[in-house]
Amino acid sequence: MATVAIIGLGPVGLATGVALAAQGHRVFACDIDADRRAQIVRGRPPFYEKGIETALRKVLRLKRFSVVNTMEEAVGPSEIVFLCVGTPSKPNEGMDEGPLREAVKSLATAWRDSKRRTVVVKSTVVPGTTDNLVRPILETTNRTYRLAVNPEFLREGHALADALRPDRIVLGVDGAATARILKALYRSARCPVFVTDLRTAEAVKYATNAFLATKVAFANELANLCQAFGVSYDEVHRGMGLDPRINPRFLVPGVGFGGSCFPKDVQALVAAGRKHGVESRVLDAVLAQNEVQYLRSIALLEEELGDLRGKRIAVLGLAFKGETDDVRETRAVPIARTLLSKGAVVVGYDPLAGPSFSRLVPEVKVVRSAKEALAGAHGAILQAEWPAFSRLTAKDFLATMATPVVVDGRRILDPKKMRGVRFRRIG
Repeated sequence: MATVAIIGLGPVGLATGVALAAQGHRVFACDIDADRRAQIVRGRPPFYEKGIETALRKVLRLKRFSVVNTMEEAVGPSEIVFLCVGTPSKPNEGMDEGPLREAVKSLATAWRDSKRRTVVVKSTVVPGTTDNLVRPILETTNRTYRLAVNPEFLREGHALADALRPDRIVLGVDGAATARILKALYRSARCPVFVTDLRTAEAVKYATNAFLATKVAFANELANLCQAFGVSYDEVHRGMGLDPRINPRFLVPGVGFGGSCFPKDVQALVAAGRKHGVESRVLDAVLAQNEVQYLRSIALLEEELGDLRGKRIAVLGLAFKGETDDVRETRAVPIARTLLSKGAVVVGYDPLAGPSFSRLVPEVKVVRSAKEALAGAHGAILQAEWPAFSRLTAKDFLATMATPVVVDGRRILDPKKMRGVRFRRIG
């Protein structure tokens, strides 16, 4: 059993800490936000993540997971320190390293004894950050330490499950001893463990997210072309997927990607490349394509309804995807704002994200159910793949809407079951 400090209790830090505690390790967790700490101490995560509330309460009850108020309380008893602070985007400048810098400075101040610790960067950082930012600050402590990069591959909505049962583990290490310590920490994992150097591990995370974002953008572009050609994207996708070189996953077209990872990480990679004199033309195109893709859903509505002025439009799904309350970079925001600019009356519903969305677009009336959103609507856009939305039937639309025009922006409904509905989807 290892003793671990978790610095930063956002979705990554909390899921990582709870998973390690559930696997038998002793975890001391800290966050600079006192309100967040207070919520977690009471067993109430400050965000929605499937299964995490039950798991958190269990590890708190077993005293394997403790929320402490200071960095010193977290670091003091720990052998391994995970840095899980956010790395948000700065406009036109890429990754904001400020939160990580402050966390490492606090760690250096809190390191009061001579114990040798393993410091693990789990925050998503551009290649070179651990060597150029983290290491120099740790050097000022005159302490001995081991240094590692352990990028996270946690899907929002499934973060705890992914932390408990990872499909791969990437370890960037400064030496064989560090690798042995972290392999022992993850001894219960039944998956490939890739050991490499610090910068490569940092790059693997960015490369993964950039490639997945590229697949989404490619699928959207191809679907738009198929629609122009009068060809079924579904059939093209099936035929293309027969090629063993092409993995058909993440090739589902829709209204574009959002969330806390893809937009931020692709932008950061482009900005970092530019600082090194490399123009990322493919990734620039990915970002540009994603910024206009949501307009396809509105164009399909207009093809069916004509002028949207005065029309009541329901937007189902306000988070960036289903099974999360995260509205960061959600495509629901530009969809709603564009509809409003065209004179439409916009009504939104999401099982979890309504209050957060209201703060972003207060002009949208957020209601308490899909049925209420659809009542009297002239059109509807499905923007997030909540399971409850995938169970909507033609009868639901026909019984409630003024005109049953439905645009499936996430391809979660079966067109064959939409008889009587003026049903459209991208591709």
